[in-house]
Amino acid sequence: MEKKVEVKQVSEREIWVGENRMYLGEDNILYITLVGEMDEKMAIAFIEAVQRLENMVDGKVNLFADINKAGKQSPVARELYRERTETSEKLGKVAIFGLHPVARVLASFVMGISQKKDMRFFKTKEEALAWLKGDE
Repeated sequence: MEKKVEVKQVSEREIWVGENRMYLGEDNILYITLVGEMDEKMAIAFIEAVQRLENMVDGKVNLFADINKAGKQSPVARELYRERTETSEKLGKVAIFGLHPVARVLASFVMGISQKKDMRFFKTKEEALAWLKGDE
């Protein structure tokens, strides 16, 4: 039996997809916490939830991704993310934050295959948010 992806609308501005959480802040930054492994079904549900929150904002949405608890991403999931970051009209800057060595490898891989230029990796949450807000 196939495992179903649980999508839970916690509030108007917060959605959980499995263990992954996303919240659209009042600053119009989409805060994402990736937890565990991500397969194709999870990635599709995740991207749909991101789009739902992005569509609440006029103009572009900057994205803050905490990947400290992220696990292995399937090749299909990685490709879906790459396509999404390159083709989204709504996506502004992307700041990826993670201290864990696996998280760093994951971030460098994503940034390496993406054509998106406004994507950076940070070792601290504070640096990432300052860059997103233009306070760097």
